[in-house]
Amino acid sequence: MQRQPTIKGKTRLSRFARCSYMLRLDKTVRQLSYFKTALSTTRQTRKMHIKPIKMRWLTGGVNYSYLLSTDDRTKSWLIDPAEPAEVFSALKTEELMSVKAVVNTHHHYDHSGGNGAVVSRLTELENADVQVISGSHNSPGTTQIPKHLQEYTLGDLKIRCIRTPCHTQDSVCYYVSDSSSRQKAIFTGDTLFTAGCGRFFEGSGEEMDVALNRRILDGVGESNWSCTNVYPGHEYTQSNVKFVRHAVYKRTGENAALDKLEKYCDENEVTTGVFTLQDELEFNPFMRLDDPTVRDAVGDSKGSLTRAQVTDRLRALKNKM
Repeated sequence: MQRQPTIKGKTRLSRFARCSYMLRLDKTVRQLSYFKTALSTTRQTRKMHIKPIKMRWLTGGVNYSYLLSTDDRTKSWLIDPAEPAEVFSALKTEELMSVKAVVNTHHHYDHSGGNGAVVSRLTELENADVQVISGSHNSPGTTQIPKHLQEYTLGDLKIRCIRTPCHTQDSVCYYVSDSSSRQKAIFTGDTLFTAGCGRFFEGSGEEMDVALNRRILDGVGESNWSCTNVYPGHEYTQSNVKFVRHAVYKRTGENAALDKLEKYCDENEVTTGVFTLQDELEFNPFMRLDDPTVRDAVGDSKGSLTRAQVTDRLRALKNKM
């Protein structure tokens, strides 16, 4: 067999071999470029951004404000900014500049009390067109009052306003969906907490049942329950779990979802945005009113009470803890 000529011990490739090698190399480079582009496209899938802001944690209020932003972070809603000093310290100037609306879940001071100061600061930043969206004019500076199921758009985000009167008559939950993905969220204020619900300051058990088990669930839609993360107005999960364990599902193993939540609470201080509406249906007694164990807890072993009565009794038990 004839050997290829060599140069200083190296085999000299023929022109044909060099061309063949370059073609194979070019094909490999193009394939790598394709996969790199595909991976980059996957990583760049559009999504919403949610930034929880702790307020009043040192004084026991354990409130949350939230900055809801579009994928490019150029448009945002600032939800329940009750404590301006804590909100401003948590947000960068560009985040404040992105705010298009201050939004309240209800009029209580620990949710809407910062509206005036926040709007003033945003105006100083030449954010002059900022709106204040809330359930009534009881929230300071309100410019827009959405109707039940009214929708807003924020970039690629669609926001549905679900009116849930009970805790207050102007309570509103905001359901957010991203048109480019299955990412969804609901901001529930003091209507729905993880494993619990708010007090019935301006409503009844019947209204809370309707709010949780009809309006929220119907407004989100059954196909979205498992991919809609819940963002409540307070971090009350640990106390709610203690109540449910004390009064309803008293033994480990009775409710696997509660067992999982309890373990999570033992290991984590913050639970907002971790659990979904589907999770609530599995461990929240206020959303399990026909469960015999829940009815037993309120003295209705025969199942003769209405859902409203069960809700009222369950809330009364919680109020005593």
